[in-house]
Amino acid sequence: MTKKKKTLRKWLQKKFQMVIYHGNSYNVIRKFHFNRLGFILISCVIVFILFAILSVFVVYTPIKQLIPGYPDRETRILIYENAIRTDSLLAEIEIRDQYLKMITDMVFNNVPIDQEYVIPVQNLTPQQIKEFNNPALPRKKIEDNTSYTLSKNDAMPDLFPPIKGIVISSYNPSKQHYGTDIASSGEVIISAVLSGTVISSDYTVKTGYTIIIQHKTDLISVYKHNKSSFVKAGDLIETGQAIAVYGNSGENTNGPHLHFELWRKGVSLNPEDYIEFQ
Repeated sequence: MTKKKKTLRKWLQKKFQMVIYHGNSYNVIRKFHFNRLGFILISCVIVFILFAILSVFVVYTPIKQLIPGYPDRETRILIYENAIRTDSLLAEIEIRDQYLKMITDMVFNNVPIDQEYVIPVQNLTPQQIKEFNNPALPRKKIEDNTSYTLSKNDAMPDLFPPIKGIVISSYNPSKQHYGTDIASSGEVIISAVLSGTVISSDYTVKTGYTIIIQHKTDLISVYKHNKSSFVKAGDLIETGQAIAVYGNSGENTNGPHLHFELWRKGVSLNPEDYIEFQ
């Protein structure tokens, strides 16, 4: 081990001389004496200084824009603005997805609706609201003593029949049947009951081809068990427009029929109260 150390020390301490001559007369201008260890140290210092100088130029001068792949100022600003826009869009998409999921769960009966306690609170007097929010009072008594009427803005619009046929199963929320089943014959066209926007047009195992349309005054119409669909989410629909073909799709059906539902402000309505199907 000692012999190797001595050999390394000799190698590092070996001396060299660098001479600088004049270009024409070859007179000696300067002589430098150094060994290998000094040469290595000086080389490292020179490399470090050059790297520091280069870093300063790259960071504090426009020369960095000449580096391949390095974005210029305008590009960096654009990237920053796009990142903000993307974040805002993701937030909007998340809100929309939550809204659509809530509506879909409600329409596909994944969320139980207890209509017995649904009251239009905006029509209550301050005293009635105070009593209604008081857990010490029986809620049923308050409901029985309160009358409600639709305001002018809440009036139901005239609805176009989605299909003509025979009602084979009426609206019955106590059995979680939140719509009306109408039977017809042949490949009858199903129409939109009112103008609006399609918020869902999908196929599910239980309800088959199902269409959900958002209308004005917080009204939603639902069409289940279609044979096929003519529309997609986002389409603008006019009153009476053909949206699907009458059929028998999905597991929750015993034969061809249209299961039609009406929802308003989270509450299911009896379609037969507003539409003549025959």
